[in-house]
Amino acid sequence: MRVVIVTTWWPNDDQPGMAPFNVAHAKAIARHHDVRVVRVQRKVEPRRDTIDPSGLPLTTVSVNPADPLATVRGLNELRKLVKGADIVHTLAYDAVTVLAPLYPLIKKRWVHTEHWSAFVSNQAIIPPRVRKSMRLPRRVSTVSNALREALLPFTGDGEITVIPNVIADHFTAVEQPSWDPLKLVAVGMLIERKRPLLAVETVAELVRGGQDTTLTWVGDGPLMDDVRTRAAELGVAERVHLVGAVPAPEVAGHLSAANLFFLPTAGETFLVAAAEAIAGGRPVVLPRLACLDYVTEQNGVLVDGADAAAFAAAITEAAKAFRDRSAEEIRSTVIPRFDAESVGKHFDSFYSGLGA
Repeated sequence: MRVVIVTTWWPNDDQPGMAPFNVAHAKAIARHHDVRVVRVQRKVEPRRDTIDPSGLPLTTVSVNPADPLATVRGLNELRKLVKGADIVHTLAYDAVTVLAPLYPLIKKRWVHTEHWSAFVSNQAIIPPRVRKSMRLPRRVSTVSNALREALLPFTGDGEITVIPNVIADHFTAVEQPSWDPLKLVAVGMLIERKRPLLAVETVAELVRGGQDTTLTWVGDGPLMDDVRTRAAELGVAERVHLVGAVPAPEVAGHLSAANLFFLPTAGETFLVAAAEAIAGGRPVVLPRLACLDYVTEQNGVLVDGADAAAFAAAITEAAKAFRDRSAEEIRSTVIPRFDAESVGKHFDSFYSGLGA
């Protein structure tokens, strides 16, 4: 079928690492369908048509509420783009609000996939326009059962399908490096929700307990200077390495150089980075969150509580439990469940019966 994916969450020149989970979903869908991606941006400029680095046709359209003329032009372009589609598929909540004016045109062909963590962690911040618009798509999917349960009150009926995120092919099982020192890796933005300061405090707790430990954090964000300051205060500045943002394929290299994936995040909808780490043969240490139903005693340790001592104890436990576990054995707990072919088949079923 001809599928037009519309999203505001897509890589761009300023944020090349933005929303890799959306790119992976689009590529999984494209295994069996003719896909065009429409990136909606607020920056006002003429429509651009190109081929995305992912290999998919990409059209960029401007819709800016502060510029009514640009919004009218953008909606007109969107109307042209979706006119011939069998399926119009929005990714993430704000794309739903953008397409709301086109509802009479697309209502029978409109499906939506949600990723926004606020539906799980902080519904108070969800704008009224989003609450209203989420009832418009004919079918809705989410990436985890936890997000599905949180989203049910916002949709038009009780039919929400769970279709997981995709683990890219470049996350392959690589055998462990030396466990001395213990090498931790985190992947995520340096923001409050990911709790990077708590990660630094956990490293310090491990060191105080006699464990030679390092932490590599892949990702950037507004707390980078705060992380450096806290690491210096705790005497672990040389043990905490901030890599910054890197292209998605390079993340796999940082995972394979570490022994354990550790992220003391406060809330997630799926946590792709953790699933990617497991696919690379790395056990994970994470808080006990409802969305992490793929983390079991075969691939990680989940922590109750949110303090450095609890995480340090869990990391020590994981290091003992998984030191002699093969990377391939750990990988087998998430692959093929989350590979592109399996997820693509889920979307085939999701689209069934929706052709124009």
